[in-house]
Amino acid sequence: MSARSLFFFLLLFSYGALFSLQEARFSEGNQQLAHPLPPVIQKIALGYLHQLGGEMQFIKASVFYGGVKPGRDPLEYAEPLAQHFTAAASLHPQFIDTYFLCQAILPYVNNDYARDTNTVLAQGMVALPDNFVLPFFAGFNHFYHLDEPLEAARLFHLAAARPNGPPILEHLANILSAEGGNIYAALIGLRGMYASEKDEQVKMRYAEEIAAFEKAVTVLNAIQRHKKIKGTPPAALNDLVPEYLPAIPDVGPIFMLEWKPPRLQVVRITKMKTLRR
Repeated sequence: MSARSLFFFLLLFSYGALFSLQEARFSEGNQQLAHPLPPVIQKIALGYLHQLGGEMQFIKASVFYGGVKPGRDPLEYAEPLAQHFTAAASLHPQFIDTYFLCQAILPYVNNDYARDTNTVLAQGMVALPDNFVLPFFAGFNHFYHLDEPLEAARLFHLAAARPNGPPILEHLANILSAEGGNIYAALIGLRGMYASEKDEQVKMRYAEEIAAFEKAVTVLNAIQRHKKIKGTPPAALNDLVPEYLPAIPDVGPIFMLEWKPPRLQVVRITKMKTLRR
């Protein structure tokens, strides 16, 4: 038996013993997850076994989280969990389970950990360039947790462009582009989807959305004229009437205009109702 094989079996045996010890300690009360060594040091120490080290970091985090008692404050353990996921992704970036577990836990702690999750996901997007789920996860975090529709749109565009990326992500990216204020890009994207779509019902929905975005563009053009002539954007959309527009167009029933100077947003009405509850 070679020295490398012997070292591998000794390492595996040691890990199994530590795993069993940790399992036995979970019944004693609230356990603490120790902070891992920095990934750079672990890579040096593990050498060619850094992939196994990454999986060990993942298993340690998953076993710990599985033993967390209901009602415990996640802020008590979120930071070491984030560090374990970061180490796991650094040591073995092709191991996709790390990203799924990280996404399932950290973004729901608070916004800071949603950003930490996206940092971990970014490693997976580089290591697994054909996987559309990872940019979808990151886009979802920007959309749902961080309220950053333009960055969410960018990542959904990326996810849709990857092999087997669902077309619905491209559609969602266009909707979020308009929500973030990039109405021109959203209109161009929707027109492209309309031209290539074969399903007539889907084309009808795209046509309704295109009509709403075209109306929004007329308001955007009026805002730009107001700024050019008076030096500042209008304080409210009604300030455009009647000098720059005969009336503010209705972009419903799906959308409504939201003016947050200097940005005009086309926001889904269902989202606004949710936010105002």
